Amino acid sequence: MIGLNLLRAKARDMHPHLAYRRSAQSAWTRIDMLLAIYNAAIESMDSGIDLLNRHDSQAYPSAQLRTSQLLLLLLDGIDPDSAEVSARIRDLCIFCFSQISTPSIENWTNAREVLATLRDGFEAIRAEGVRLEAEGVIPQLSMSASHTVLHA
Repeated sequence: MIGLNLLRAKARDMHPHLAYRRSAQSAWTRIDMLLAIYNAAIESMDSGIDLLNRHDSQAYPSAQLRTSQLLLLLLDGIDPDSAEVSARIRDLCIFCFSQISTPSIENWTNAREVLATLRDGFEAIRAEGVRLEAEGVIPQLSMSASHTVLHA
């Protein structure tokens, strides 16, 4: 009986579709998605700063739009009725949004520094976020949500 259960468990583990789903679920967590959005926003800000430095007024609006979209994505993920820390993060994201609304290298650099500090804070608690999600304290990320973010 024990041998049969062991064989069933091994067969289940060898099924490629199930192994892929387990791998995908464990590899993409809420905090990983959040960090990916922060990283994309920072990269977009770097691009905007570079375009401003090169006085590239043709490509700048695209970088500004992309950065705005990513900041809005971060803002959309903050519960307006949540704790004080979330409200402060929201206010900092709104500050960043206001900074990138003008073609000023100084403003864009200020926004980038704020966003990088926020990202570093989330990076510091990544392991705890992954653990809490694995324990069910934080709901797991649905695959449809991650698909939406990946194509934002």
